[in-house]
Amino acid sequence: MITRLAQREEWQTADLFAVDPADAPAAELLGRKQEEPEHALAGRLPAGDREDLVFLAGWRVKPFSATEIACFSRAANIIWTTMQSFMHRRSDDLSPDRLVEELAFPAFSIDHKWRVIEMNEAGRQLLQAKTPLRLDNGVLVGPNAFVNNLMQQALRDTIASRSERAWANRLVPLSTDHRAFAFARIGAAPAERQHMDRLLVIIPQLDPVAGAKRIAAAFGLPWAEERIVQLLLRGEPPAGIGRHLDLTEATVRTYIKRIMLKLGINRQIEFFLLYILTLSPFVDGCRDPAFPNELESRASLIAVDRLRHARA
Repeated sequence: MITRLAQREEWQTADLFAVDPADAPAAELLGRKQEEPEHALAGRLPAGDREDLVFLAGWRVKPFSATEIACFSRAANIIWTTMQSFMHRRSDDLSPDRLVEELAFPAFSIDHKWRVIEMNEAGRQLLQAKTPLRLDNGVLVGPNAFVNNLMQQALRDTIASRSERAWANRLVPLSTDHRAFAFARIGAAPAERQHMDRLLVIIPQLDPVAGAKRIAAAFGLPWAEERIVQLLLRGEPPAGIGRHLDLTEATVRTYIKRIMLKLGINRQIEFFLLYILTLSPFVDGCRDPAFPNELESRASLIAVDRLRHARA
């Protein structure tokens, strides 16, 4: 089935194309869970040494529009290129402690009980502020019991995925206040066998101006739409955006809907997730010198889970 997928004629004209439920290789590889119409995407990316990476993503009920396919294509190339850059780093550079120090935003190496083993300078500054995380007898805790329960569940899910070699990571909202949005990404840290219980927690810091520029560059947004994304990342509601830009609230809402269609998202909170997917986490001077210049200012990821999963 994989060979048949790799030999499809569609690859002659496109590196990403839609697949319908009647496609035998797709149905065999992805499986079918329900009878309603479903759609998938097949993609191909260069993997080096004249080899290609072929992937299949699905299912979903609605067919993919041409705009969404174009967005997926750009995002897949950015993610894959930056992941290649990360994975090509020397293995001795991938120790959890070394990695934590290289990250620009607050990062912690923790064990299976949320005890902090190592943190970087940005992490120390975050703990001094005691928001959105604090240290309680050496253990990272959130602002309330609800967030702590989410953190514990994310930790269990990540450990379970690691034991199954699925290498998943989880997003945990630490604050859903639209003016102080914060979340943590929890993933299995690269480690030697004796440190397999190590996990990596990062707390991305938001820069609305830089984030809007990266999103606009990645998705080809004009300047007018970039300004709206910037204000959304600042936590401004449509009425507030209208006051800043001398537009009516109805006009702003129309702009936002148009931007979301281009980005392939359907909730405003996903602007923050897209921001993180275009964020470079490494401090200056610590990136791989082979990192492509055209992407260096736009994206560098340690671990990427699908935006659709984060939406759930």
